[in-house]
Amino acid sequence: MYYAFIGIFSVICLAVMPFFLREQRHPSNRSLLLKMICATMFLLVGLFSYRVSGASAYANFMLLGLASSWFGDLFLHIQGKAKNYAFPLGVLFFLAAHIIYLLAYDNYLSDIIPDHPFLAPWEIGVILFGMLLYLLVFIFTKTKFSVFMIPLSVYVFVLMLMCLRALTLACLQTSFHPAFSVALSIGAIFFLLSDTSLGLLMFNKKCKANFPLKIFNIATYFIGQLLLAITILFR
Repeated sequence: MYYAFIGIFSVICLAVMPFFLREQRHPSNRSLLLKMICATMFLLVGLFSYRVSGASAYANFMLLGLASSWFGDLFLHIQGKAKNYAFPLGVLFFLAAHIIYLLAYDNYLSDIIPDHPFLAPWEIGVILFGMLLYLLVFIFTKTKFSVFMIPLSVYVFVLMLMCLRALTLACLQTSFHPAFSVALSIGAIFFLLSDTSLGLLMFNKKCKANFPLKIFNIATYFIGQLLLAITILFR
C-alpha cells in the first residue's frame, strides 16, 4: 500500500509541474499553490518511504532536508512587499537543506570509511575546480552578481560538497539496493543543475525571460527532490 502511495505522489508531482510552469510566467497565489502541491508531493514521498524503511540517521536527516526544501520553496516564491524578507529566508532554508543532506551522506560514509576526514585534500581540489566551472558559466553568460559574490561562493561551496559527497556515497555503498545509488547520484546532480540554472535566472536579465531554461530549472529540481526522497526507501 505504501509503495502505491509513493508512486501516486510522484505522478501527481510530475503531472502538476507543467501547470506550475505555465502559471510561473506570471507569479501569483495560484502559481504558489501549484508549486507547493509539487513540493508537498516530494515531501510525502519522503514520509511514506520513511514509513517503509524505518528510522535511521540517514532517513532522519533526509526527511529533515526535504522539509527544509519545502519551506525554501514557499519563501522563495512569495511576491509583493514581503519578498524582501521572504527571499533571504528561502535561500537560508535551501542552504540548510544542502547542509542537512550533506550530514546524511557524511553520517553514512562514516560507517563505510570510519577515518574519512570531513574534507579530504582531493575533495577540496574537486570542489574548487567545480566552483571555477560554476564561475565560468556565469562569466560566459555575462551574469552580474558582484554584490552577492561572498554569500554565493559559500552557497556554491556547500552545494558542490553536497553533490560530491552524494556521488562518493553512491559509488562506495554496497549494503543498500542498487537503486539507492542510481537515485542518489542522479538526484544530487539534478539538484546541482537546478541551482545553477536558478542562478542564471536570478542574476541574468537576459535569462529571466528564457522559458526553456525555466523548464529545465523546475524539471531538474522536482525530479531531483523526488529521487532524493526515494533514496530513503532503498537505504
